[in-house]
Amino acid sequence: MSKRLPCLLLAMALSGCAHHYLYSGMLEAPDSLGHLRRHLLYWNATVRPLWFDSREGSVRILPQCSLNTLDYDEQPGGILFRKRERDEPVLERANGADVCGRILHADRIVDLRPGRIDVTVDCRDAPRDAFDTPQPYLEARETPYQFQVARREVKEFSEIPTRPACKE
Repeated sequence: MSKRLPCLLLAMALSGCAHHYLYSGMLEAPDSLGHLRRHLLYWNATVRPLWFDSREGSVRILPQCSLNTLDYDEQPGGILFRKRERDEPVLERANGADVCGRILHADRIVDLRPGRIDVTVDCRDAPRDAFDTPQPYLEARETPYQFQVARREVKEFSEIPTRPACKE
């Protein structure tokens, strides 16, 4: 027993007694094709109290009935959704920029807390030709979307939420 205790303490120190959290919130709003859909916002975090640090993943939005995923990552200008090849700016504030959206009131994912998260979307999915399948996401609009986010502890990140099921 006395030999097991140091091994157990070493294992705890190396893992940092990590706690894994999943932050998520659902919103019903129009997508870029005008259909009312559910949109899931989530990110994960690992907190290691013994190491006095934490790690966060990207903030993602998964729209219902679309295979598109919006990734909001930490950039020098804050938590941003960077314009991709098939994204087209719709709002004036997005013109000429490589940014199609942002998470307001936080510059880093570690600063996000459960509760209201304000998200902007400035672009829309723009298929390049008739053979390109639309991949709609939240409709661009002037006012931010407000997600109500809750936090729950998970054993591991295989418990990441799934895209809202399409009911068409």
